[in-house]
Amino acid sequence: MDARGSAIAPNVEKGKAVRGCRSWSKVEEDALIHYLIDIVNDGWKDENGFKAGFQRELEKNMCKMLPGTDIVATPHINSKIHVWKKEYGVLSDMLSKSGIRWNSTTTMIEVDDEAV
Repeated sequence: MDARGSAIAPNVEKGKAVRGCRSWSKVEEDALIHYLIDIVNDGWKDENGFKAGFQRELEKNMCKMLPGTDIVATPHINSKIHVWKKEYGVLSDMLSKSGIRWNSTTTMIEVDDEAV
């Protein structure tokens, strides 16, 4: 683990190291969210999605906020956004089901019936 709290762990498949998986620190994730909001407000997103080059813009901003960071547009930022989209889809699907709701006080998902 480095000074910023992030680490790269080897991904092992059939005894071979395939490629490292980067762990993001809370500070890094918060910075990415902050800059995603900024680029949306600056016009980098339209009705068809983000404009080309938005990940490079995020990378530049991340480097300004976190000097010495090893975060790059591809694969790090691209992968993190992909994971967030996947997790959002799963949560959105769960919350659309009857008997499942979000409790904003405890910031947890609650299930009324275990048969759901």
